[in-house]
Parts: sequence; C-alpha cells; structure tokens
Amino acid sequence: MSTSAGFVLNANALAYNPNPDLRSLFVTFSNGFPLTEYQIFCYFNWMYPGSVMEVFVHKPTPTAKVAGQGLFGKVMFNSPFIPDFVLGPYEKVCFSVYGRPMYCRRFVSQRPRNANA
Repeated sequence: MSTSAGFVLNANALAYNPNPDLRSLFVTFSNGFPLTEYQIFCYFNWMYPGSVMEVFVHKPTPTAKVAGQGLFGKVMFNSPFIPDFVLGPYEKVCFSVYGRPMYCRRFVSQRPRNANA
C-alpha cells in the first residue's frame, strides 16, 4: 500500500509496542502504611486523568512476621512522558496519598532486555 508521500507500509508488520518499563513507576510504602491498587489508581487518575493503564501491588504470603501487607508496587501509564511529569527533575519523590507516604521512582526492570526488542 502506498501513501501520498511515497512510503510503503507493510500490512503484516507487528504493532509497535514501546518498552513498558519506560512508562512505569516503582512505588514503595512505609511499613504499616500500605496502599491498595485502587487508592494508587485513583490518586494518579486524579493527577493525570485517563493516563493510568495498570497498577500492581505486591502481596506477600502471610507469615508470622509479615501480615500480608504490600510494601511496593508498579504503576504503568499510557504514555512514557507521564513518569517524567511525576518525577520532574528528581530521582525519587514522595506523595501523601490518603495520609500515607508513597515514594515513587522510575521503574528499572531486573530482567535483561532482548537485544532485538
């Protein structure tokens, strides 16, 4: 298929999916002051309407020491620019969400990226 500019588009090409790590923030909470996925979603949706794709909060298995409270999570946005807006010029920022501290920093995957991706 040709366009008016003379470029040829491949109809069988895979959809472009940017690296999800670029669109994500790593969030941590103080011990004893956890936040739910819904609370985090509502907070960022209030700050940047319609920009939150998914929120994950780690839920540890309950043991004698830990009561199953999540201490960290990940927020994935629609755009890779939203984490830049949230962090501004800082490496780490703290927000008060429902009176509880939530620390945010850029998400860095521990998995090695495929060289072709």
